[in-house]
Amino acid sequence: MVDSDNSSDADENSFFHYFTSFGIHILFIVVVIVLKWQYDRNRYRYPKGPRDWRNIKDAISFHRKKRENLLFLATDYPDSCTVLTHTGRLVLLNNAELINEIFVERADLVSNKVDNYLENQLRYKEGKHIRTGIVFRHQDHNARIIHKALVNFMDSDFVNKRLDSVVQEQLQNLRLSNKFDVRRTTFSFAVRLLTSLSDSSACKAMNDKAFELFEQNLYKISKAIHEDTFQKSAKAILTKLTGQSETLDINENILDYIKTWTQQRSNRAKNTTDENIVTSTTKTSHDFLDSILNAINESSPRLDDDDVSACILDIIMHGSEMLKGAISWLLLYVVKYPEEADSCRREVRDKGYSKFELSSAESLVHTQAFVKEVLRLSPIIPIVIHSTLQDFKWRHYHIQKRTQFGANIVALHQLPTWRDAAKFDINRWIGNNSSTIPIQSYSPFGFGPRSCVAEKFLFNLLTGIIGVLLFQNDFEKTGPVPEPSEGTFGLANIPPKFSLKAISLTNRS
Repeated sequence: MVDSDNSSDADENSFFHYFTSFGIHILFIVVVIVLKWQYDRNRYRYPKGPRDWRNIKDAISFHRKKRENLLFLATDYPDSCTVLTHTGRLVLLNNAELINEIFVERADLVSNKVDNYLENQLRYKEGKHIRTGIVFRHQDHNARIIHKALVNFMDSDFVNKRLDSVVQEQLQNLRLSNKFDVRRTTFSFAVRLLTSLSDSSACKAMNDKAFELFEQNLYKISKAIHEDTFQKSAKAILTKLTGQSETLDINENILDYIKTWTQQRSNRAKNTTDENIVTSTTKTSHDFLDSILNAINESSPRLDDDDVSACILDIIMHGSEMLKGAISWLLLYVVKYPEEADSCRREVRDKGYSKFELSSAESLVHTQAFVKEVLRLSPIIPIVIHSTLQDFKWRHYHIQKRTQFGANIVALHQLPTWRDAAKFDINRWIGNNSSTIPIQSYSPFGFGPRSCVAEKFLFNLLTGIIGVLLFQNDFEKTGPVPEPSEGTFGLANIPPKFSLKAISLTNRS
């Protein structure tokens, strides 16, 4: 009896000691975390800001109502401020001088912020490339050669006017009905245009079921990106914590489809006879895929088919989002400001601009002014976010590695230095009025060495596209349309869903 009591007491004591030991270990972990937090807090210094970890509602609000909050923050903090969002700490720059200091002068210290929705970064191999060379030329050797290859291709392609025929073909295939969904229609146009530029042979397959599914899957991702709900905010946080995403499986299917292009092109290149093999400096590129494949021999580590396919996916997905956003905003402003749109239509008809031609788009002065003013008030990229690659000191701040820097484009385009900043006025871009445009206060496509590689062509591209659309059509409302101040932020800033009616003018003299 005594032995059984002693055994019971021993079991209780061992059980007690086990949980006591477990509790002490947990306490030590908590103490270490608190000390590390306090150490980092004392070690690093950031600009002051209105939000902290206690105000979760404001963090979610920043994610969902960015345009409104970006303007408020610029008013309250004219230079910079620190905002804690659901994606982490963000140092928001509201001053043109500070933006240039970080995004231009110290560009090598920051990289592009990887989004949570495309997910194809999961396929990337360490040391190969960070995202792609589409936006930057600084990250590493492979990023630089990809960037250079794409820039050289675009310069050559645009000079040779191959772009003109590709854009015109897609404009001819654009079917505008009595009532069309602007976002869906412009997305389809953008995807087909970017696909044609990425793989010229894919044009032949654009009417088959496989390409139709490819386009539908891309649009599903686009819709998920621009969904503006509290559930979306919760999903974004969950994705960051778990690495799981609703769009990952869809993205796998899209990437597999693009791999078939890459593999077919690679096999064709391998089957080339020795007599026809030339160096990468003399190879002719017919599309983005060619230009990247031609640069493979210069890559280190060597790019494989997965890497090339990821690059092409980025070009198509990011490019189509930007183009869709820009054309959607332009069409919204066309029906919001019909007098200005009519002046642009008279201009394109007077000049006979019935077909897309990049080189002559610049002569459409009023139409290009319209494009610039739309992108000022409704920039496609409302905030450019980069993440620091290392700890560094800036002014009297000490910035921690992986801190996000945000360039407040919305605020930059509405600084007090702009005359009547809130007013839609295309005349500010015409004639002598253009001399009043504030210096370093307009950047709709990014900054410095990390701006879009096609930046120098984009104004003429958008001017030519909207010029042809206005030449051929009159656009009318079919119901309520969103205000220019509205928009949903994903990869790009796009207006909420709306529909328009297109009335053909092709038979008009």
